Amino acid sequence: MTSERRLQLCGLLVLAALAPIPFLGDLRVRTGAMIALWGAAHLAYLAAAWIVIRGTRISLPAVALVAALLRALFLPTEPTLSEDVYRYLWDGRLVTLGVNPYVLAPDDPALAAHRDPLLERLNHAHVPTIYPPAAQLLFASVAAVSTDPRAFKAALLVAEAALVAALLSILRARGLPAERLLVYAWNPLVVVESYGSGHLDLVLAALLVTSLALLERGRRVPAGIAWALAVTTKYTPLLLAPWVARRKGWAFLAAGLVAIALLYLPFASAGGALGAGLATYARHWEFNGSLHPALEALTGSGARARWILAGALGVATLWTSWRARSGTAAALAILTATIAVSPTVYPWYLVPLIALLPLHPSPAILAFSGLVALSYAPLPRYHAFGEWTLPAWIPWVEYGGTVLVAIAAAVWAARRGAAQERRIAWARESVPT
Repeated sequence: MTSERRLQLCGLLVLAALAPIPFLGDLRVRTGAMIALWGAAHLAYLAAAWIVIRGTRISLPAVALVAALLRALFLPTEPTLSEDVYRYLWDGRLVTLGVNPYVLAPDDPALAAHRDPLLERLNHAHVPTIYPPAAQLLFASVAAVSTDPRAFKAALLVAEAALVAALLSILRARGLPAERLLVYAWNPLVVVESYGSGHLDLVLAALLVTSLALLERGRRVPAGIAWALAVTTKYTPLLLAPWVARRKGWAFLAAGLVAIALLYLPFASAGGALGAGLATYARHWEFNGSLHPALEALTGSGARARWILAGALGVATLWTSWRARSGTAAALAILTATIAVSPTVYPWYLVPLIALLPLHPSPAILAFSGLVALSYAPLPRYHAFGEWTLPAWIPWVEYGGTVLVAIAAAVWAARRGAAQERRIAWARESVPT
């Protein structure tokens, strides 16, 4: 069987494994079956990613067809793994009514006149919104049309079209084959979390990669504006500022900072409450972290552990700013460091990293994007009894397996003896910008 035929077979296997998930019903109850199917799909995906990264050609329409079928399967489904999309639509509805979502938590009595069925689906209704202004404007745009989660998922298709265009632009500029798009488009996590649950992180990925594509083409002002939109969708791209500053991207930064200020302006009436929800998240959220639990046990303080890890992230950001040869390399390194130090690691946080893998293939991140599905194992018990406890063995498998893959990949690359293969993923296949 030729490599191209093997690729096509892998695509069919990914489809066959993921296709039953939308028909399982409530995934909070059928979590075990979902994880098993996700795992099977991920193994087929890993085989396909390996084949295409090693240089096997496959037609781009064939890649797109499998990707489109996967999305069509999940788009109509009700999100049961996560209620986040209902919070998006609640916030958006408030914005369309002229209510500032940063001021009051959804369950505040002052918002009683605005209560609707969305409120019954919210998690953490006692916490004001954590989502920044560009996200709020997106939520409002969708909620003005419909508060059905499928409307938000449909909006993600538009964002993904921009992401694909940006990825193809960078791939072609670097002389890399366009079919590498498969590494992003067939990833089961992207499908389940974006089109099953409707998570916002796909929009972040689209804006970030668009910004980096514009930056590589020398269009610094539009790139800075796209970066500002990414920062005000989720905050992590702000950590790219030192890398840009080191390369004297003053026009990029100036345009970005002005755009950020303008995006916050409509919500400025919240005053100090603008960051209240985010501060609650930063102080108290904790789930599936890698380094944080060990450091908390070592120091005896969750707050101290968070500060130490924040410092470590700052050091990693500055080191990356010095070492990374391109914006995409810097972004992948910084996002990976953020996942490593974060006390909270939900599966959908990986979507922006996966979007960069066609440019910088990383066996460890590819493996982790499948292993992280295990973090859903406590969901049935939480649904039944309200207890959200992650079994101790799961982080060991997730992160231990990822580390083992990283070590194995490094040993394999060293034995091959090729200088380019010895580089870590975030520094590979980069061009100076």
